Amino acid sequence: MVKVQKILTYVIAIIGALAAYLWVAIARNEDPVISDIDSFYALTVVMLSVTVGITVLATLIQVFTDTAKLKSAIFALAIIGGIVFISYNLASDAVVSFLGVDLSNPIESKWVGTGLYTTYIAGTLAILSIAFSPLFKLLK
Repeated sequence: MVKVQKILTYVIAIIGALAAYLWVAIARNEDPVISDIDSFYALTVVMLSVTVGITVLATLIQVFTDTAKLKSAIFALAIIGGIVFISYNLASDAVVSFLGVDLSNPIESKWVGTGLYTTYIAGTLAILSIAFSPLFKLLK
């Protein structure tokens, strides 16, 4: 597995180096046109897609080959699911209209509220874990 990780690291590094070269080559043109901007966008999308794909694939391989990591992943997904469930129950399905935004669909409004509550809960948990991290280290 370590050998595969090294190979994937080199592949991502080569993609990054190639992308950097192409970015510089495209940017050297002193009179950019729309096709250059389209090239930048296409290069960014391809580079991001390949890198994310390799990263997700390597992570999934690691998770499914190690049972301890699989347990951790299932536990993390259960916590995230619990947070989304709590957020969904806290969110209101009242129709909202402000500043030109019209959430006329109650389901849409409920899911927007769910996303907001999920962000608030996750942010609060992150701040608390940072604040209490020294205390947990002392208790160990």
